[in-house]
Amino acid sequence: MSKPMLADVTDGMSVRTQAYLKQKRLIPYKNKPGAFLALTLADRSGVLEGKVFDNAEEIAGHLPDGAIVTVTGRASTYQNALGLILESVEVCANPVDRADFMPAYAGDVRELTAELDAAINSITDPDLGPLVRSLLHDPEIGDLYRAAPAGKSMHGAYLHGLMEHVVRMVRLAEAVCRCYPQADRDLLIAGVLLHDLGKIREYQWDLSIDQTTLGRLQGHILIGDRMIYERGRELGMAEERALRLSHLILSHHGQSEYGAVTAPQTLEAVLLHYLDNLEAKATHCLEMLASGGETPWTEYDRVEGHYWYRGTPEAARPGV
Repeated sequence: MSKPMLADVTDGMSVRTQAYLKQKRLIPYKNKPGAFLALTLADRSGVLEGKVFDNAEEIAGHLPDGAIVTVTGRASTYQNALGLILESVEVCANPVDRADFMPAYAGDVRELTAELDAAINSITDPDLGPLVRSLLHDPEIGDLYRAAPAGKSMHGAYLHGLMEHVVRMVRLAEAVCRCYPQADRDLLIAGVLLHDLGKIREYQWDLSIDQTTLGRLQGHILIGDRMIYERGRELGMAEERALRLSHLILSHHGQSEYGAVTAPQTLEAVLLHYLDNLEAKATHCLEMLASGGETPWTEYDRVEGHYWYRGTPEAARPGV
């Protein structure tokens, strides 16, 4: 019998499974000496909190953060929150399938990759085409780019999430260029493909997604702009094209409070900013609508500050 995923756990269920230990905390009891152990457990399906009440301090001493652990216990709901009351927690000594612990793009990765490659190869501009292909076909960059998540906890926080985000933006950009033929299509597509390039160095991902030290100190916008600038210099890229592309990268978050180095000041920069925001917001909406059951309303969205409405099935019409 296969081990249950955390998302499949229900109230009262006996559980023995493996999980990634994201965090452990010894929490003192309020009304008696000692402490209990609170564990944040994760697998590719979701996150659950587990608690250990017996021998908590001893068990905590043997559990390093980031370990894969085997947990045994029972699911219980307390104050409307499902969690695990754990009898045992042991570091897993046997090899594990990392795919069990890291969520990934749900579609066909080969089809997504093919669509990305078609976009890369569609750029005919003599400066932008060689630059984009040099970066995204570089084995030290391209493989990471195609595997990277789009974020740590928001939209696309799973393997290949960045590639999904970019491919969706390419589709939107092609439509936008038909509406605004004044836009430089190759420049906009290059901006779409490269605007989040720095995320391959902002994030690290193995069993979970976290920021690197470089990512915390500089962020993906500055990291990516430097990568593009250095490769452009190596290729002898024309200064005007390099400047326009750099402006897209530096301004794509729109406002300084959201991380933009400068405000969008060209047509292509305006389009890129709103395409990026549209794709991110729509994906977040879809993720909220898909989470937490089939009730008419989702759980409260702390990011956007409201609930999302799923709607209710229409009643069958008489005679249909």
